Amino acid sequence: MTLTTVSLTLLLAAATTDGQTLRWDADAQGQLTVRRQGNPTVWQGSELAVVVWWDANGRQQTQIVSAKGGWTIERQAMGGGCRLDCRNRQAAISFQVVFSAQDDVLTVSVPASRVVEAGEARLKSLRLLPRFGAATEGDAGYLAVAKAAGSLCHFRAKMPKENWLNVYEGGGLTMPIFGVVRGKAGLACIATSGESDMRLCLSTNWGPKHEYAIDPAFNLRAFAQGTRPLDDLTVQYHFLPAEEASWIGVGKRYRKYNLAHRGIRPLRERAAESAGLAYSAQALEVRLRLAVKPVPYEILEQTPQTEPDVRVFLTFAQVRDVLDEFHRQGIKEVEFCLVGWNRGGHDGRYPQIFPVEPVLGGEAELRKTIQHGQSLGYQIVAHDCYYGAYRISEEWNEEYLRKTETGELRKGGKWGGGQSYNICLTRAYDLFATRDLPRIRELGFKGVHYSDVLSILGPRACFDPAHPETRRQDAEAARRILVLAARLFGGSQSEGALDFAAPAMDRLLYVYMGHPKLVTLPYVDEMVPLYPVVYHGVLLYNLSAETLNGLPGDVEYLRNIEFGGSPLEGFYGHFLLDAEKNWMGLRDYRYQSAQGLREAVAGIRRVYDDFRQLKHLQFEFFESHRVLAEGVVETTYANGHRVVVNYREQPFAIRPGAQIPPRAFRLFTN
Repeated sequence: MTLTTVSLTLLLAAATTDGQTLRWDADAQGQLTVRRQGNPTVWQGSELAVVVWWDANGRQQTQIVSAKGGWTIERQAMGGGCRLDCRNRQAAISFQVVFSAQDDVLTVSVPASRVVEAGEARLKSLRLLPRFGAATEGDAGYLAVAKAAGSLCHFRAKMPKENWLNVYEGGGLTMPIFGVVRGKAGLACIATSGESDMRLCLSTNWGPKHEYAIDPAFNLRAFAQGTRPLDDLTVQYHFLPAEEASWIGVGKRYRKYNLAHRGIRPLRERAAESAGLAYSAQALEVRLRLAVKPVPYEILEQTPQTEPDVRVFLTFAQVRDVLDEFHRQGIKEVEFCLVGWNRGGHDGRYPQIFPVEPVLGGEAELRKTIQHGQSLGYQIVAHDCYYGAYRISEEWNEEYLRKTETGELRKGGKWGGGQSYNICLTRAYDLFATRDLPRIRELGFKGVHYSDVLSILGPRACFDPAHPETRRQDAEAARRILVLAARLFGGSQSEGALDFAAPAMDRLLYVYMGHPKLVTLPYVDEMVPLYPVVYHGVLLYNLSAETLNGLPGDVEYLRNIEFGGSPLEGFYGHFLLDAEKNWMGLRDYRYQSAQGLREAVAGIRRVYDDFRQLKHLQFEFFESHRVLAEGVVETTYANGHRVVVNYREQPFAIRPGAQIPPRAFRLFTN
């Protein structure tokens, strides 16, 4: 049978198989053509892959996988699909690309077991189906990516550029998904394996055809001499019906995939099994920073002789005063997170946590404070960290630290303990989390426990030969820490929205940071709540660092409501000595007197009153999101309730007798 005959047979079979909705073909030249039945839009790609490798001399080579580049592509039919065997005899490299279809999903995979390096060449990366489904300048539609809460790139008025976007990187893409909407046709793409090492190429107005496209590339090695276990590379292409052809449809497909395949469960189900999580879902989240050493400090490698004194913001006795004031003002449901209760204060001596910081009152006073808060009906949770280490720690040891490709210690930020260094998370789990989390629980803390950093900086590889770790393995270790915390305390949370942590998390701080910077990116036309479509009703979140201590009428406060976030409050959030560099919210709650405390809590009471109207929606999925008029936006939830936000300086009448004041919102329950 000829290749042409095989191709035709496969095409017809895909169209007639029971439940199958796609007509598609991947030919021996690597060209892919897909059409959804009932939709005239044809999705096409002319290239199978772009491969980058190091040759025997360590020089980097880049080639399109095609006959012109010295590649052979052999096509074989497989049950309901086909595979393309790709070989470059000169470089002695080969791999397979496997295609299979079910209903409206085409799955494209590169099995790790079929990646062969028979010579001295070593693969660096593989870009899959470059510019598949591309649109052209001026077409109707957009590209959708998980940048910030979600970003759209319209097919117009862009400079020619290939924008490379990292997945699972701080400031990068939060989820391994992307979408293409062309008129009434939509494509939702989900990387289901290999995503820890993926980045996306977003092309704008590119090449002689002025194309707009987005496609995945997978990093296989960090350097030419490196060795590492390879993962399967798999992307699902969901061809959406016309009624789902939107960024909302893209998000809903990923939500559906998460619930079916990643062990992720709706918030309502998990809350029914955990009293701590049920409380947290309906409570105001308040972070109290108790103590921190000066940041920045001129000595980065602290010693016992050069370590600065801890700056005290709130002693444990003063924390009790704060709790009492919240109670006096009728703020009933609050989850207080204590930050900096540990030795050295916030980021002071990690991985050392104990003893409890003496200048705050020590362990006895901490236990008394936890018990007091619980007697008022509050939930008291702890802040800790298993990501960073400081030389000042009594437990400093380079053995457990993450190493770079060249064997150097991987550095982190500069905080209370000075220069921080990254702990390999597998070692962090084995040495510290399993030891310290039970001890923290024994202090009396319970609720949605906070482990810092785990979901914001992204997984990192470790190249220490004693404990090597891929990015995927690092992500798995982060999840183990979060799962252990949830088992001990009733729930887990961390900082950031990177999706690899989602199966193990209940609450997160900050879906994104830096909204003003987002709009300056050359490929971003608007921000949309793509992340909320996927995760509202699954995870608790506040939208951004700018929403911390927001007040009614603030733009970011309203955006947090529009995007389904819960409020976040904090005392002494601005802890950096250089006030210009404090990023935690537009305002801080600090006080010097009982009157100052009353005024701060009174401001928070306004936020609490707003949240009481909306807190039941935390259990609901996003259903739709639309602009009613310029500056007026409506979000609809699965229970039919609608929240309309008016950003205007004037009232807006949504219907006769239903007016929304300026810079305000209104809930509609029918």
